[in-house]
This record gives sequence, C-alpha cells and structure tokens, in this order.
Amino acid sequence: MTYAEEVMIKANRNGLIGVEDDGTVVMIEDVSDPDGRMYRLEYRCTADAKHAIAFCRHNPWGGVQGNEDYDVGHVSESGFICLGPEHRGQRVIDSPYPLMFAIRRARFWVTAFSVLKETGRFPLP
Repeated sequence: MTYAEEVMIKANRNGLIGVEDDGTVVMIEDVSDPDGRMYRLEYRCTADAKHAIAFCRHNPWGGVQGNEDYDVGHVSESGFICLGPEHRGQRVIDSPYPLMFAIRRARFWVTAFSVLKETGRFPLP
C-alpha cells in the first residue's frame, strides 16, 4: 500500500481509492456543503502524497462548473479545481500541493462555491 493510499483512507475510509497503471493514486468522495447539497470530488496524487490535484466530478449547481467562469468559481470545464496561487497546470507532478492540503482545500471549495452561488461572492480561505 502506498503512503498516499494510507492518507486517503485516514481522510475518508469510505472513499473509492485506487492506483492507476502509471502509479497515480486516485480517490473519489462525496462531500456535502453545510446545507446538504452533494458534490463529488476526485483527488489525484503521487504515491508519496507530495503532489496532488483535485477535480469536481459533480456539482449540484449544474455540470462541474455550476455555470461559472473559471476566474469566478475556481473550477475549469474539465472539473479541475484551483487549489491556490501556486498551481502550474493539471499534471499531478507539477502541483506544489501535498495530498492533505488538496483534500482540505477542495472540501473548503465545496462550501465556498455554494456561498458564491447564494451570495455572488466567493469567500477566501
């Protein structure tokens, strides 16, 4: 078992966890905002959990972008979630963010995105 899998199990033992042929470790989990709206998130990372990215795979506000531009909702048409200012692209190895940071930030994004849809303002972490 890789270190990333251990971290994922600790983060959500009910998450769907697997390792792809290229060694990328993946977890899919369902997360709700404070009002109970369900999102589906996917995390992809290196086996050592040092480089991770996150995607929205289901957004209760429609599609994966909830009809918002990337600059507003911080999620691309592919579902890629901007985790912070240091992101350099959608390749896992290029991410400066470790897995637990990605999980915490993506879970925050769920609530922040719902706040955006309700108030028109995306809150800062």
